[in-house]
Amino acid sequence: MDRGVAGLLASLWAVCDTRSCCENEDGRAYVVPTADTCDAATQSLANLGLHPTVVDGIVYFRMPDSFRLDDVEQVRRRLQRPTGIQANWRVNGRGVFERAGPGDDSGALDAGS
Repeated sequence: MDRGVAGLLASLWAVCDTRSCCENEDGRAYVVPTADTCDAATQSLANLGLHPTVVDGIVYFRMPDSFRLDDVEQVRRRLQRPTGIQANWRVNGRGVFERAGPGDDSGALDAGS
């Protein structure tokens, strides 16, 4: 793992699985999420204001100047800032990440189980 994106990956792993990453390839950073979790990774990077672009399953983005992606706390604070847009993800019965609405609790555990 590249140290320059260590804090980012700690947050990304909460919503997606990754196979690779790089903090500088021709001026851009990238993560390679699994095919099933690419949408979750892309949305998280967009929520950080990193303007991700997906090419052949690789999610490219520019390293920000306003905060550090190697610092997990800076990434978490940035993700927690109010944006007016909230995206929730859950793991479905097949073990695949899928987008769930903000008020969708259908994936919650049944208290009687």
